[in-house]
Amino acid sequence: MISRRLMFLLAVVWTCHAAPARAQLRIVSYNTGTGQVDGTQTARSGMDLVLSAIGAEVVGGIAKPIDVLMLQEQYTTSISTQSVVDVLNGIYGAGVYARSSLNAATSHPEGAGGGPALVYNTQTVELLGEQRSGSVNGSAQARSTMRYQLRPVGYDAAADFYVYNDHYKSDTGSENAARRLIEATNVRTNSDALGEGTHAIYAGDYNIQTSSEDMYQHLLSAGPGQAFDPINAPGSWHDNSSLRYTHTQSPATSSQYSGQTLGGMDDRFDFQLVTGEFLDGEGLDYIPGSYRAFGNDGTHACCNSPITSSGGASPAVLNALMTVSDHLPVVADYQLPAVMDVTLGSVPSMISVGAPIALDVMVQNIADVLVSNGADELDYTITVSGALTGGGLMDTAFALGGANTHQVFLDTSMAGFKSGLVTVSASSQGAANALWTLPVNWSVGGGTAVFTQVAGDDFDAPQNLISFSQSPAVDSGAYDNVNEGYGVFQVGSGAPIPSHLRDNSLNEPDSLGIVDVTTKSDAWFGVLNLKNDNNPTGEASATWQFDVSGASGLQVSIDMAAMGDFEAGGVTPDAFNWTYEFDDAGEQPLFTSSVDESATATYFLADGNPRTLADPLSMTPADGDAVELSNVFQTLTALLTGLGDVLTLRFSATGDGGEAYVFDNIVVEGLVSVALPADFDGDGDVDGADLAMWQSSYGVDDGGDADASGTTDAADLLLWQQGFTGSTATGAPVPEPAAILLATVAAMACVAAGRRRG
Repeated sequence: MISRRLMFLLAVVWTCHAAPARAQLRIVSYNTGTGQVDGTQTARSGMDLVLSAIGAEVVGGIAKPIDVLMLQEQYTTSISTQSVVDVLNGIYGAGVYARSSLNAATSHPEGAGGGPALVYNTQTVELLGEQRSGSVNGSAQARSTMRYQLRPVGYDAAADFYVYNDHYKSDTGSENAARRLIEATNVRTNSDALGEGTHAIYAGDYNIQTSSEDMYQHLLSAGPGQAFDPINAPGSWHDNSSLRYTHTQSPATSSQYSGQTLGGMDDRFDFQLVTGEFLDGEGLDYIPGSYRAFGNDGTHACCNSPITSSGGASPAVLNALMTVSDHLPVVADYQLPAVMDVTLGSVPSMISVGAPIALDVMVQNIADVLVSNGADELDYTITVSGALTGGGLMDTAFALGGANTHQVFLDTSMAGFKSGLVTVSASSQGAANALWTLPVNWSVGGGTAVFTQVAGDDFDAPQNLISFSQSPAVDSGAYDNVNEGYGVFQVGSGAPIPSHLRDNSLNEPDSLGIVDVTTKSDAWFGVLNLKNDNNPTGEASATWQFDVSGASGLQVSIDMAAMGDFEAGGVTPDAFNWTYEFDDAGEQPLFTSSVDESATATYFLADGNPRTLADPLSMTPADGDAVELSNVFQTLTALLTGLGDVLTLRFSATGDGGEAYVFDNIVVEGLVSVALPADFDGDGDVDGADLAMWQSSYGVDDGGDADASGTTDAADLLLWQQGFTGSTATGAPVPEPAAILLATVAAMACVAAGRRRG
């Protein structure tokens, strides 16, 4: 029995969790115009509505607060930028958002027009550094380029990225275009110096009308910091109806505040360009389809119309966009790198020589995301060393996808202390917790393992049952209660057969076609009439908790059958589901059903390998254990992945009426360790010390009594020899029992003779 079970699943011991990064990143660039000469230096009324709406907008299944907000036209960071921080903290809570501190230089007198700055969510992003660059004067850059180094919370330097925030020289004409080129050249020189492989975002107010402008083409030129447009929308954007979905300036046609630029939606002034590292699908990466000019869904009347002619947000938000600024925010979402978590199962305290013991290695991508594409996939390799085998495993884990379970094997060929090392390494770009080295220690020869029933419920005399519950509940909740009205109930021995349980398809009103309940020695359990006056939802469930402490390598078998008119569709499709859980480690599938569209009951186990009705012989042993239920009991059996003290089994079913599921003889079997019969000194092994105890007890007392006969004799020596796990006192080979017995008897005879001579 032991050799059939290579799984000793093992619950919880080795685990370590890094502080999680919180979901994917929502990054925004916004010229708020809060550096005007008219004294407007703080966020205008409506800013809270705009920023909260950006956080609430659902794109690709993602809706989350802003993580990085790049601002332009900030009078100073302590006044203009801090006012935006205050707005965000008013929405999400004190201390959630913080700002950069370094002010940009500007060629405008007294800082009028303001410079770039940054606000970030401290719960999701760290600001590691900030610097300004570029020559700022009347013939070069109008404002400093601001570079920020950022890192998602919970990651290391491999996930760092840079943001270049710029407000390029405005207005048309060759002189202004030349000054924009100077600024773009400074940006690329700085970015290229970071080297190949750098994640960088080039954001800000570009003040250009066409992609053919020199500054734009320089940003896109080849080199380590080459920029790319995530939406790949080149062309002349000004007054271009086909590119109106890119327009960000200006949302208003009538003045909402003093100094506001008007004219309606007609230009793509605001951008987020990225380096190629953000577009390779690996690690920190742009999420396709998430780039948008917030509030602009491409439906506004083109061109030169207000943003309120768009359907890209609620009327209140569109009105706020007009009153807050003369630009629209540009928003894009970025996936995070993977986060690896590794858990090893526990090792049994007593391992017999030669027992096939597998150690579970559970690998999971625990990136804290809202949807699975919010994080990169986790590619990893498992290797082992020491007295472990079975390494060289490679696999992939996806965020929100649960843990992948792999097995490596413990060397149990000889008695003694063993050790090994499990190494799990991630190859995914920028992955957090990318290397795990986990030591494993175990001892062989501490007993013997016996496969036996450790728990169960035959609905007559449950074994190691801690608790039972069902919903809807029977009248009294008692096991011997007969209740025909509820969805979950039990029929006891000799009880009348409710009409709901009769096999109508066989037209046998007096028999189930399953068993003769009048001769059944115990009870059976059923779920039927799942949708009626007493159970209008068509749902029912039952839960068992068993004490399985000290057992490993568990498997469950359940006798099950089904009757009725099973259909796959409808409001409550006909289906059942068995799950199991060790302690509080989370539910896992055990047996599930699936009904085909032809209204014929075809059920499959959780391994998902069906036997088709058209070809019932298509199943092979390699395909799994899928079975088709009928009105005849069949035994469903499956090994359990895990180890714990409490095993919870849950059965749930749904139906629209007239269906019956019946099951009996829930049996939980597993390996339990038992003491070695010849371990006379109780130290967990059978060795020379135990032989010495047998010798000193022979014919005297029961100190060497291995077979519990009450006497220490030759039969006990045979059990010692059969169970030998250690070494003799001298390290010599284990002697045959006959030789030991002869030597012992001879020695005893000599002692007796000496006593007689005295």
